[in-house]
Amino acid sequence: MEITKVLPDDCISLIISLTSPRDACRMALLSHAFNSIADSNAVWQMFLPLDYIHIISNSSSPPSLLSLPKKDLYFTLCYHPILTHNGDMKFQLEKESGKKWYMVGARALSIQWVDTPRHWTWISLPDSRHTPVELDVSIEGTAAGEVRSVILDPPRNMPQQAKERVDGWLEIEMGEFFNGFENDRTVEFSLREDHDDQPKRGLIVQGIELRPKHKNNR
Repeated sequence: MEITKVLPDDCISLIISLTSPRDACRMALLSHAFNSIADSNAVWQMFLPLDYIHIISNSSSPPSLLSLPKKDLYFTLCYHPILTHNGDMKFQLEKESGKKWYMVGARALSIQWVDTPRHWTWISLPDSRHTPVELDVSIEGTAAGEVRSVILDPPRNMPQQAKERVDGWLEIEMGEFFNGFENDRTVEFSLREDHDDQPKRGLIVQGIELRPKHKNNR
């Protein structure tokens, strides 16, 4: 309360915007004066991506989404992902940090023989499994990353490499990369046949999800 008497509102707003969404929510509980500042558009505008208008404008979401108060818009994007790129990608925000979180749908992936019905058909089922495949993630123009050989549904005597999601799908970490805020670079993801000369059947791909990784998870 004493701070509000010494500092002008715009200064307090700037200070709060340099913290985090979690901190802003906590500060809104301190007093009525803090509530109006911590919940202001000026604060929550800073937690949204710089290109959020472009992302929403090029999504399937109604334009009215942009008219929401910035705090409401922030949490809408956290809890209700939007479809972009003609429905081939899903975008949302990571609640703790406001970092971008993408799901690249299967139809947006470059899949060998994807237009050959004897190899692939477009269906949707939550209970897919497959035999060994190789995964890797790398930045275009740099050395290839670690290549991992994984089995989504291993025998009982092997460790489980995949995790079951709440939506019924299985997910497995392909790798990680660091965005150093340099010029835009292309991130390459690869899922390919392991060298066992066995045809792969029953593989159903929902997509590839890109989400932020907190430092304390390392």
